[in-house]
Amino acid sequence: MRRSRRRGDDAQAVLETALVIPILLFLICNFIAVMVQVTVQQQLNSATALAAQSRFQAPESAVDPAGTRCCGAHGVTLVTAGLPTGCRYAAETFYGTMITYTGLLRWQAATLCTSGGDSGNETNPRLDPVAYPGSPAHAEVSCDIGSVKAGGAVVPGYVDRTLDPPSGLDVVTCSAAASLDFANTPLAWGVFWTPTLHAQAEALPPPFRQ
Repeated sequence: MRRSRRRGDDAQAVLETALVIPILLFLICNFIAVMVQVTVQQQLNSATALAAQSRFQAPESAVDPAGTRCCGAHGVTLVTAGLPTGCRYAAETFYGTMITYTGLLRWQAATLCTSGGDSGNETNPRLDPVAYPGSPAHAEVSCDIGSVKAGGAVVPGYVDRTLDPPSGLDVVTCSAAASLDFANTPLAWGVFWTPTLHAQAEALPPPFRQ
């Protein structure tokens, strides 16, 4: 009787362990996935903020000469010839900051350099940003940047109605979006969700930079 009870207890313990371990591993995988998501979101926030601020390192009237190329994800080269130099600075800063976890991200393609956006576009679609001629359309980050052409013509930048900047003072805004894909990682068997990450940052030129 004692031996049979011991065998029954052992079988019950094995069964309980077989049931608990998968659940425990499932919870651990999802906990790790959430931590990765938080880390990547923070990095994406930093990358877009630094990209927006770095635009002001370039002169407002500077334009990239013919043959100028810029960095890109996974070895892709972005041609920035004829675009405001500040746009290339923003892209270089973004890609230079967003260097980890890139294998987990499925980026949403965006136009690298746009102009003329307005926070009031919900009521007036004509105020949506317009791509600069020749701007790459397969970038991972998009920046709305104003500039001054060689002849003195002003290209409008982003206008934030909430900030209400003084006339002629355009806000630089950069945004990026990507899905976090765990399919090619050891977490794939326990993580069944694919979160979408999005970041947007605004910056004003000195001394109004925020």
